[in-house]
Amino acid sequence: MGSGRPPEGISHVDRLEGPEELKERLRVILETIQGTCSIPEASERLGVSESRVHELRREALEGALGALMPRPAGRPPAPAAEGGDQEAELKARIRDLEIDLQAALVRTELALAMPHLFDRESKKNPKSRSKDKPPKGSGGSGG
Repeated sequence: MGSGRPPEGISHVDRLEGPEELKERLRVILETIQGTCSIPEASERLGVSESRVHELRREALEGALGALMPRPAGRPPAPAAEGGDQEAELKARIRDLEIDLQAALVRTELALAMPHLFDRESKKNPKSRSKDKPPKGSGGSGG
């Protein structure tokens, strides 16, 4: 036999963080698994039915199994603080582009429905302008 430390068994539970009541439940469940406590005895100690003791034991074992599931090696990547800012900027840019796209679609529909509004030649023809109105952009306030 090896010269290592003797096994501590159920006393490992004492070092866990948590309420004493839950630690006692875990001790009793582990004792039923170890065979040092019968199901009727565990039922009496925990103040629950025998079927509930079986449920608790199954839940504890499933929890332990889940905790032992393989995980990706290494430390998980730290969330980038600037990544959130970049994401917000990209979302704002997408929103602006969607608005621009919608405006372009409306202009296209208007141009198809009312081509005379978008006829550039008629706007450039000085004969069609009223003589008493100055051309747009050449009047008064400058801004």
